[in-house]
Amino acid sequence: MKFFKFISKHMIKFLLLAIILGLIIGYVFPGLGQEMQFFYPISLFIMLYPMMIGIEINEVKEATRRIGFMSVVMLFNYLVSPLLGAFLAKLFLTDYPDFAVGLILTGVVPCAGMIVAWTGLAKGNAPMTLVITVVSLLAGIFLIPFWMLNLAGTYVPIDVFKMFKTIFLTILLPLILGNITRVWLVKKLGSQRFVELKGIFPGISAIGMYSVFFISMCAESVTLVSHPEYLFRISVPLVIFYTLLFSGSVLYARLAKISYPDMVAFTYGVSGKNISIALALAVMFFSPLTVMIIAIKPLIQVTFMAGFYRLTPILNGYWEKKIPTTKEENNESLNYHRLS
Repeated sequence: MKFFKFISKHMIKFLLLAIILGLIIGYVFPGLGQEMQFFYPISLFIMLYPMMIGIEINEVKEATRRIGFMSVVMLFNYLVSPLLGAFLAKLFLTDYPDFAVGLILTGVVPCAGMIVAWTGLAKGNAPMTLVITVVSLLAGIFLIPFWMLNLAGTYVPIDVFKMFKTIFLTILLPLILGNITRVWLVKKLGSQRFVELKGIFPGISAIGMYSVFFISMCAESVTLVSHPEYLFRISVPLVIFYTLLFSGSVLYARLAKISYPDMVAFTYGVSGKNISIALALAVMFFSPLTVMIIAIKPLIQVTFMAGFYRLTPILNGYWEKKIPTTKEENNESLNYHRLS
């Protein structure tokens, strides 16, 4: 358990290590990355399945209590974010279709389960992020293929039916299996023991992610080492993307007079993109160069998520003066912290 928690805690360091090792080994042994690609299905399952165990499908019913709020979240997740990714891809990456597809994919995928922890740390409405995560994942089964066809289809061919089938297997099947596993573990071990055990799942998922990145970097090592300027070309639109997404979410929350706990849940729910799903789709449908932009993405995303967390005490003080928190939201947040 300590081993997996250690891996999860130092995710960015291990991710950088996997990328660097992949580049070095792939450069020294050209062709090794192609030979290792039969490990992809195993690595993807290890990455996706544990991630879903802590997500409860029955959280969907809670969305009916906050239809207006959830509608805005879905609007940002599946309209603002995809169009922003496509706009920046056209602005910066027109001559690099593989990178453009990766940036669009970044904008199209939903939020990840990790936003619950970030929201809880920032004293936001963590229970609401559970609802946002589940509803966004389920909506993504239909909306990801639609947007990839219409936005990324101008750069590369998109088999929308194959993508729909893959997303069904990537999101819904692991989500169902994860819920079955969660129910079985709670029944067998008890709720308290399951809560303690939950800490290992992100670490297991991370191992699958590291192996996928390692194989992908091996496959395109010669190209990437020969073109170090790719790193700059990828990073600039990603930084702009997250800057606009985070700042735009906070600005909207302020103008709409959304309470502080909901503002935190909203901002993380819109900006904390699901790296695992983006990576799985990049590996299955696009080139290793597209995987490259997904590899850079977590480094930038985590920096922004941590930066926003650092700002939350200042934002909390401002929000308390301008927009009072409701008693119900306070109780939700307190209950989450007790369970944690």
